[in-house]
Amino acid sequence: MENIENIQNSEHIIEEIKYAHLGLRIGAFIIDAIVLWSIYLIIFKVSFNSDYKNLVEEIYSGKFNALEYFPVLVRVFIPLGIFFLISIFYKIFLVGKFGATLGKMIVGIKIVDENGKKISYGNALVREVIVKDIIYCIIFFISFLGYLWAIWDKRKQTWHDKIARTIVIKE
Repeated sequence: MENIENIQNSEHIIEEIKYAHLGLRIGAFIIDAIVLWSIYLIIFKVSFNSDYKNLVEEIYSGKFNALEYFPVLVRVFIPLGIFFLISIFYKIFLVGKFGATLGKMIVGIKIVDENGKKISYGNALVREVIVKDIIYCIIFFISFLGYLWAIWDKRKQTWHDKIARTIVIKE
């Protein structure tokens, strides 16, 4: 059953809204992930060309001292920085301009404000980068720490074990 709501202007219904279900949103996410990681692979390939294998071998050879790693780190992080800038631009521009990333366009969904109107580039920045990229990433790493807690806890409890007052035992 579809979730439908009407957006009303003071006197009459403007249009009927059909909310996008989670499956469509996940499909759009997967398509966007494929698009963005394809872009990253191109950036990575151009940045390292055939040199990547040599770079990895040099890193693991142990012949670098700590100061010699800095240029290697710069060489690795520049393509990552370029990728993140392209990713941010991709999301903000497409959502701000069209209300949808390529993935959302392909599955036939778009983002609008609560009144059914086009969102601004500022709203796209907040939604796509600040909340989805930064805050969700922080929350993920904090919650992941809850799992890692079992490594140093004497009873091997994670945070959810501690909260629920449970332990996991071996039979």
